[in-house]
Amino acid sequence: MFPNLLNNGQGFKTADYYAANEVGQGRVAGFDADIVVLQPRDDWRFGYRIWSEKRTGLVVKTQTLDASGHVLEQAAFSELQLNAPVQADKLRQMMGSTEGYRVTKAERVRTTPEAEGWRLKAGVPGFQPQSCYRRPVSPVTSVVQWVFSDGLATVSLFMQPFERERHDREGLAVLGATHTMTRRVADRGGDWWVTAVGEVPPATLKAFLQGIERRP
Repeated sequence: MFPNLLNNGQGFKTADYYAANEVGQGRVAGFDADIVVLQPRDDWRFGYRIWSEKRTGLVVKTQTLDASGHVLEQAAFSELQLNAPVQADKLRQMMGSTEGYRVTKAERVRTTPEAEGWRLKAGVPGFQPQSCYRRPVSPVTSVVQWVFSDGLATVSLFMQPFERERHDREGLAVLGATHTMTRRVADRGGDWWVTAVGEVPPATLKAFLQGIERRP
């Protein structure tokens, strides 16, 4: 019943980059849970400690761990009721009340890095390209988002034209397990601002930023 965290049969070779070890049992939100640690086999990704409810396999708590085993971020249920009866009429009533809500449709166009003039000359082990979209950020400017994943961790690259007033400094920002790194990329047609975001070590983002370039 344990969830398929190593993504067997889903196109990822996650088991080549993480080792799974059961380390004991615990209780979360009043339920007994098995605890498994996913230990990265290299330095390109973080580890995870995961609690799954014994009977259903539901993940009830997760921790993201750095190379020293320190907790960078965690999420857990504080209250949980399994097999709760669902009252369809009450759900429909809640969903039908839209007062105070506003519908906003995100504008995005599926594209490819090649069509947008980008390529990755050197990839990061285990991370596979998943999707690429172009999103408008102003009437005259758009940003391209290129997404990579190793089956557990995800990295997004955002590419947009360089604007001196907004893009004043390259660098790294950290919020919990999420790291953000920026780089200015030169091109004959004009400079670009590339931002890498993901719950991965800074070295991983740096490798992505060093590997991305404009197509000749």
